[in-house]
Amino acid sequence: MVVGVVLIPLLVAAACALPIGRFARVLAVFSGLLTAVSVAAAVWLGVGGGPVDLYYWAAPLGAQLAVGWDGWSAAMLLLSGVLFAAGAAASGAVARPRAYFALWSLLQMAVAGVFVSRDLLLFFASHEALLVPLALLLWGWGGADRRAVSCRLAVMWLTGSALLFTGILALGVGAHTFSFAALTGYRLAESSQVVLALLFLAAFAMRLPLFPFHAWLARAYIAAPAPMAVVLAGIISKTAVYAIARVCLPLFPRGMADLQPYLLALATVGALYGAILATRQRDTRMVIAYASLAELDLIAVGVFLATPGGLAGALIASVSHGLVVAILVLLATALARRIGSFGFGPGGLGARAPVLMALFVLAIVGLIGVPGTSGAPGQLAILAAAFAVSPGIGLLASLVPIVLAACGAFVLRAVFFGPAATRGHDVGWRERGLIVALVALALVVGVVPRSVSDLADRTAAALTELRR
Repeated sequence: MVVGVVLIPLLVAAACALPIGRFARVLAVFSGLLTAVSVAAAVWLGVGGGPVDLYYWAAPLGAQLAVGWDGWSAAMLLLSGVLFAAGAAASGAVARPRAYFALWSLLQMAVAGVFVSRDLLLFFASHEALLVPLALLLWGWGGADRRAVSCRLAVMWLTGSALLFTGILALGVGAHTFSFAALTGYRLAESSQVVLALLFLAAFAMRLPLFPFHAWLARAYIAAPAPMAVVLAGIISKTAVYAIARVCLPLFPRGMADLQPYLLALATVGALYGAILATRQRDTRMVIAYASLAELDLIAVGVFLATPGGLAGALIASVSHGLVVAILVLLATALARRIGSFGFGPGGLGARAPVLMALFVLAIVGLIGVPGTSGAPGQLAILAAAFAVSPGIGLLASLVPIVLAACGAFVLRAVFFGPAATRGHDVGWRERGLIVALVALALVVGVVPRSVSDLADRTAAALTELRR
């Protein structure tokens, strides 16, 4: 069952090279949906969660092909399946579709590998493997600035990866194992934990991105076509959130505790900085990029707090952010089709496109965390945990949704209100169906947050127990 979430997209990628490759888009959508349904069924039935050690592939080093999932992994795999299916469905008449969807499926496979790896070398292999299809997709199907963005992305991420690999070798060779389970019980000196935690965080902070390592973010959102932006913001950034929670916290509990004040300061400042920058943009893609930076750094606050409430809030907020940012990207693309650019246009579109306006309102209130939407449970849990640990951090973090609310109100006013637009039309059923499906999932998370928080509780308790 666990191996299936990796094999399914791998088989789809291979199928794109066969005569049935002309159905590549359908296969890619099916791959994402099948992953989400199989993980949901396994969680519902309570099966498939334990680690599965298949074989030792470097016995002298203790390296093994070990896979498995817990609550965090299951939630991220569900989100991954949904967003890869949505992105494939939104990939219309792309050039060279067989190559595009083969790379798309390989990207899904690498992301799934990050979430199910239970060995550091296997984790590193999956962590690095996702860069290859991502960079090739951006290079081959991105916008005007795609090549410069691809190179910058690769250079920054590979720099962090070199430091990560150094840390993995130092830890694994010293402990004579790379197994997560064995390394969790391996105790290092406190100073060694700090150094190793910094090496690991160097890679994860760039992919999150944690302030001030966000230089690639806005340009990548602009260069990436809408389906790629959906998975880049919605799930690939969550591999870094997951890695900090499931690798750094268990393996370096004292080191992360020593670094906590500095990490919380960076994440809180980054969240507020991103929110403020979002208010200054006049391009919907830039607004989404910096609002996403604010939300991701706020999620990082919850992870760095390392309390049960903070970790549970971070997981719920991660799922919410993935769904909401996907909705916003698709809505921004639909808006650009109607006004001819990703700018705000002359305004007054509300009278001609009321459904589009209503969907924008739902997405924005979900982003800022209005009660009843998916953003509320996670944000409230993070803020409550932040106030309990540091009132100053809690106060600054609580300003983030306020600034984002002001930004959202400005965007709605600029695009949809004012004198009635002379051109533009409402979203059709084909566009509406995909967006409404994502909105429905986001509302389920908001109304029934236990659908995600129950997955987080056991994992969060285990992680915080390691820090005592």
